[in-house]
Amino acid sequence: MTVNAKVFIGNSDAQRARILRAAFDYVGLYGEVGSSTKIFVKPNFTYPKPIPGVTTSRELLSDALRLLAETGAEVFVGESNGGYGSFLASEAFAGHGLQEMCSQTGTTPLDLSQLETEEHAASIGGKLVSVRLPCFLVKEIDFTVSIPVLKVHAMTTVSLSMKNLWGCYPTDLRLLEHKELDRKLTLISRLTKARFGIVDALYGLDVHGPMEGEARALGKFIASNDLVVLDIACATMMGFNPEKVLHLRNLLEFAGGTRKLPTFESNEDLTSYKWDFRLGRNVIDSLSFACFHSDLLAKVVFDSPFTTPIYSVLGRKPRRKLT
Repeated sequence: MTVNAKVFIGNSDAQRARILRAAFDYVGLYGEVGSSTKIFVKPNFTYPKPIPGVTTSRELLSDALRLLAETGAEVFVGESNGGYGSFLASEAFAGHGLQEMCSQTGTTPLDLSQLETEEHAASIGGKLVSVRLPCFLVKEIDFTVSIPVLKVHAMTTVSLSMKNLWGCYPTDLRLLEHKELDRKLTLISRLTKARFGIVDALYGLDVHGPMEGEARALGKFIASNDLVVLDIACATMMGFNPEKVLHLRNLLEFAGGTRKLPTFESNEDLTSYKWDFRLGRNVIDSLSFACFHSDLLAKVVFDSPFTTPIYSVLGRKPRRKLT
């Protein structure tokens, strides 16, 4: 955990760029940037076109990229193919207008699924886990900035800056490897040096996430120099008790060795935000939850001869997979 963790809450409006600049200064990001710095920005392009509350907004991402590039740093922004192999990163880039955004901001798009990767393993929380990551992120990048969306998640209760790093793992069927996810996220955050986060709360996704829910206009962003602290702060603002969210308790323990909630400095009183988000799980979520914690069961349900019959029973069709 960061010794001097800081959280900045700002308005995501016409003055967003000015307020983002103040946020970068407040959380110490500007102090970490030099002319030779290489920064990777990880938005949430979990769908190949913009959807409020589901994907990182163009407005926030564009302003963040521009401000980072203005420091003289070399800034890369990217994503990998859809986690169920249902769309290419290049399709998401086109749908979100990323190439144009990069041209306007002087930054470079990065298709993580096209890069050379390498396997990494480590003991996290007493268990050995491994992830495969692009060599460029591990060896060339000085630090990563995670820019997710504020949303609930049917499996992890919340999906924020740490969960957003899962997209750095460029396998087309990431849903087959969710077992020990929190340990893997901790390892990914270390390897990619994910030291700063900006949660896009222009819209938040309520009731059911990470894809299908109710988008709520909130008009905010929340930034921090510690991703776990940032996620705890956002969960608190959403109305969840972080101590009762297993996903956050695990991340706390794996990142800092304790489940005790950390202290941090903030420019505003978090308790004044009472957004009252709620999570509504359905029958299908129950099956998905079992798969989420068993890679073998996930393989049977999502990538086997039984996949189509199982989906038929549930009244659905499997999403297309990349070939």
